[in-house]
Amino acid sequence: MKARYLLATALLLSLLGCATTPIPTSAARDVPRSRVLSATLLERKEGLGQVVVKRDEGFSASACNSRVYANGTPVAEIAPGEKVIFYLPEGEQMLAAMATGICIGGLVETKASVSRSRPAVFRISYGSSGESSPLTEIDPPYAQESDPP
Repeated sequence: MKARYLLATALLLSLLGCATTPIPTSAARDVPRSRVLSATLLERKEGLGQVVVKRDEGFSASACNSRVYANGTPVAEIAPGEKVIFYLPEGEQMLAAMATGICIGGLVETKASVSRSRPAVFRISYGSSGESSPLTEIDPPYAQESDPP
């Protein structure tokens, strides 16, 4: 009986220790409308550049969503394997992400160079302890199908 509890505990701990896995942008699901916090940013308008923020798949931090911000405005809360596509003025913009719920990790920020000529693609990942990593920009050749090696 004791051995069964030890085995179950070891299995649970091994699952919790898994870091997240990058997901191709084309395979990431769109965030549901119910978790969109600023619908106006999701509207494509003349003169704005496209920004894509996607979240890795995996068990680590799967109990929490990640709230995405653009220039301090909450955009959406994304779950593992999801993406949000929104539009910002060209030039340098501030993006941020923060875990919601019981997950650890504070606000992480990065600058985004937004252009109408190509999408700015970022990924949110979590480490093996469930801590969030900085928003990572993905180069355009890798942005649609896979992450860089």
